[in-house]
Amino acid sequence: MKIGIVSRKIISTEKNKRLEGYPLYVLDILDTEGNLTGESVVAFDTVGVGIGEKVIVTIEGDAAVQLIKHKDAPVDAVIVAKIDRIDEIEK
Repeated sequence: MKIGIVSRKIISTEKNKRLEGYPLYVLDILDTEGNLTGESVVAFDTVGVGIGEKVIVTIEGDAAVQLIKHKDAPVDAVIVAKIDRIDEIEK
């Protein structure tokens, strides 16, 4: 899994029938310090996110397909959670 920030919504009027009902977003991937890495990913939204929100995305085909609940859905990235905050653990 990775942390990302939702940067753009993709409008797709036609897509695989197994994916209907799941909006597509472009996520800019962040490192563990919250800095942009330069990497982007397109992911399906399963939690109801908005532009500018920090999220957790799974980028693994098998896990993503399980979340969409279609074993043969062509999916490799799914937003699985919104991040409210990230707290540091005292050492």
